[in-house]
Amino acid sequence: MRSISMGMRVGSEKRYVKGLSELVVIMIAVAIAIPVMFLLQAWLTGQIAKMPELESIAVTYDAKPINTDTMLVSITVTNNGNDPINVEGVSVVYTASNGSVILRNFNSTLSESLPITIDPKSSKTLMISISGASKVNGAVITVRSLATNAQKMIKATGI
Repeated sequence: MRSISMGMRVGSEKRYVKGLSELVVIMIAVAIAIPVMFLLQAWLTGQIAKMPELESIAVTYDAKPINTDTMLVSITVTNNGNDPINVEGVSVVYTASNGSVILRNFNSTLSESLPITIDPKSSKTLMISISGASKVNGAVITVRSLATNAQKMIKATGI
């Protein structure tokens, strides 16, 4: 009678080769999947950072002549963010009556001095009178976040 031993086939001298156990295969798959997941997360986070952000502060201006040499500039600052901001500076570029282009900084409006606080989800219109101006070319507003203390200069768009 022939004896059967482990790993031997009856009538043959060839041994069976065992494969990897299921537990080892699962551990290898997990060991590969976890680093791949972290690499994918890092790549996706980088892609999201490149997406354009919705501007949380919008600034528009409109200029109307009051008389022959004076312009009334209304600047509307809208805070769409979640934190209050301070308007700390207002600069207006205008063409003077004599044709020269002038940049003028203002530290107050017709109704109040700077800085002016604007609460979240609200807006405020700043009125400025410029004597000797025939045309307003643009406006730049300097704002500071009260939450982060970050300062930003924003070019106003004309209406």
